[in-house]
Amino acid sequence: QSEEEPVPEWIDCYIIVNIDPKCCGSLVRELNAILPLRSQSTSRASPDAHSPPSADDRLDGHVIFPKADHLKRIRRRTATSDEISARAKPETTISNDNAAVTQDEKKSTNGDEDNHPNKRPKPNKNRKQKADTSPWSLDILVGSVAAVDCSLQEVYQTNSTRSLSSILEKYNLSIQGSNYTRRSLPGRPAHTREELDQWNKSVWPTLFFEEQTDKYKEDQLALTTEEVNMMKTGMQEALNDARMGQQQYKQWNDAIIYSEEKMEILLPITGVVVMNPVTGSIVSRSSEERQLQSMPEIEIVDDTKSEAYHDEIQSTAPKIQTWSVFPDDANPLCTPALLAIQGVSRRERQNAMGCGMESDEFRGGQYLCTGYDVYLTKEPSVYEAMALVHSRVRRVVFGIEDKGMGGLGGVANSSDRQNTGIHSLPGTNHHYRAFRLNMESSEGRDDLLVLIESIREHHNKHDS
Repeated sequence: QSEEEPVPEWIDCYIIVNIDPKCCGSLVRELNAILPLRSQSTSRASPDAHSPPSADDRLDGHVIFPKADHLKRIRRRTATSDEISARAKPETTISNDNAAVTQDEKKSTNGDEDNHPNKRPKPNKNRKQKADTSPWSLDILVGSVAAVDCSLQEVYQTNSTRSLSSILEKYNLSIQGSNYTRRSLPGRPAHTREELDQWNKSVWPTLFFEEQTDKYKEDQLALTTEEVNMMKTGMQEALNDARMGQQQYKQWNDAIIYSEEKMEILLPITGVVVMNPVTGSIVSRSSEERQLQSMPEIEIVDDTKSEAYHDEIQSTAPKIQTWSVFPDDANPLCTPALLAIQGVSRRERQNAMGCGMESDEFRGGQYLCTGYDVYLTKEPSVYEAMALVHSRVRRVVFGIEDKGMGGLGGVANSSDRQNTGIHSLPGTNHHYRAFRLNMESSEGRDDLLVLIESIREHHNKHDS
């Protein structure tokens, strides 16, 4: 598939100037029926935006026209002096045929009807038509030159009765008329409000998609000092959660394995916390949710003792409550990110049980992680990133980039694939903003440098 061709800065269009306002609405409706502006939007522009398309410009049976759906159909502008002068005609008196009948003719025609007691005299229907002195004029965009010429050509070949010419004739207009002109109009939406104001004032009114402008995107990326400080706090909490998770693993490892020659087994654990950005409070931690996973009572086995010793104390052997297998290692779905999400869901269930699912408190309560920010010491994997999409998080902030499994651009950055993360994947019903902690620079802040080094040290030690 070929890449999309650049949109032309200007396209030639046909317009009709100084339209009678009384017929403007109906004319626009008929033009929309045969030359809709929005249907001219295609995946690529025609090879020459200033000329009609040729046979080579047809794709799958459709003619490719320059984009025109960003232009408005009607333009209201200040009338010229000539237009105002042409409208300033003296007042004329218009009378109907009945008003021109003489009184003698009335008597001879109506007889004694005028003497009838219930007969009312006819009102004077003479009326004056005032001259149009409006300081405004209306112009109508017919369409791009390519679209209009192609439409006229198709009507000529098919002998259709519904054509642009027949529509204009209904309003005493013609494509050969002096008010039917050709003009270059913007070939794209305005990029800035200043450009929009300039085009609306001196060229032609266009649509403005602010969310697609570079300035809007830059403003969206800009963070306030309060937001930066909150992100720093969130990353520190995520680091604390990672340390707590590693401590949980060490305690389980020490409790479940007894051997004089045992080696320390390291399991990489990412710290994840969910924060409410409105209050700055931590809503859920993966380490707290991990601790709530079921822990059956199991017997401690000391590999340093003999088999006879085991038989002797089997009945009195101490039992502890811990995991037979560490949760993160036992279930592939039991990851720190999903545990933190599960913590939010658990609290919501508790609220439902306390107030009832039919209560106003529950119905107006939190829906999953809507509006919440998630902080991770390491980039979430692909399916974790998708789980965050379904959880409706607002932002995701992470530290270490994962070039092997990262779902927010880490995998794409390490390969030739398109750099599209799950958070901005086209076609999904929710997007969130993703931020990565700059691990290469602390911008002269000692506290941020300590945080960066601590996160790097944690993952370098346990991920290796």
